[in-house]
Amino acid sequence: MNSVIRSLCCGALWLAVCQASYGEQILYQRVPNAEGMKYTYGWLDHNNNPRKISFVLPLESTQSLPIQQVNYNPNLALRAVEIALIQAAQEIDPRVARFSLTKRYDSLEFSLTGKRQEVINTLQADLKATQEQAMNSYLAERYFERYTTPLLQKAIKPNHVRYIEESTLPLIPLAQSLYEIVDQQANARSYLNLLLSWVQSIPYDELTNRVSSNGSGFSPPLAVLNQNVGDCDSKSVLTAALIRAFLPANAMRLVLLNNHALLAIALTPLTKDTTLLIEGLPYVLLDPTGPAHLPLGEVSDLTKQQIASLQYTLEVIPPAASPKQ
Repeated sequence: MNSVIRSLCCGALWLAVCQASYGEQILYQRVPNAEGMKYTYGWLDHNNNPRKISFVLPLESTQSLPIQQVNYNPNLALRAVEIALIQAAQEIDPRVARFSLTKRYDSLEFSLTGKRQEVINTLQADLKATQEQAMNSYLAERYFERYTTPLLQKAIKPNHVRYIEESTLPLIPLAQSLYEIVDQQANARSYLNLLLSWVQSIPYDELTNRVSSNGSGFSPPLAVLNQNVGDCDSKSVLTAALIRAFLPANAMRLVLLNNHALLAIALTPLTKDTTLLIEGLPYVLLDPTGPAHLPLGEVSDLTKQQIASLQYTLEVIPPAASPKQ
């Protein structure tokens, strides 16, 4: 099948939409045009109503967005730090201090020797700063960040919040297309439920272990749209970017469990809503993953258990930046 245009359903199946199960995706098309890339989706919402949207993402607004997450390679990261340290050490006068570097399996250790300890201390501090900056630069250039899991493991993972921030404005046409089919007199809850039904209908790709995968399982928002598949991390990031396009200022958190991800948003909860108390305020939980068709405020029993046992970490999703004038 053509890699640029992928259709899960033809017009005849669209007419038979009511035979599909709740939340099922029944149409996906991706077609280039003169303006950029046109996407068309058809699915059944949580109430079994057929829904359809079309939107165009202009090339100029998406060409700077990553289309894939590169794998984290600890050996390459270590090599980048090693080069930075060696270059910095070359600036040290050998009459003042002598530099030595030891490379182990997963770490670098350096030492300085000299007669004046106060000078050595200053040089050591400078080299440690160089080491930290080199590592931070390597991670940032590849959309990675350091992460501590709910089990207090140290790891490297994709920078989910950065993807959300950078994708919000480019994805406004998608957010607008969803808003345009929300029922009249609809509120934020109606929009969020429609958004959830749409993203839950996107075929699900099981999450690769966040700690050991080196980022290989994560798909940036544009990749989820282009490939029409995503795991829980990928779908949560895409959903958060679209929420920010509609609700730019509502406090929101990315909730990372050991092997799952979802969102929490500051909205007035209904009695039936599952909430998470954050800084004294109730946040309504929403799970974009699918294929379970869960409306706003509903999550699985397993998710409830993990949250109740505090097996999660939270990442703040900042308010959306204002468009540049």
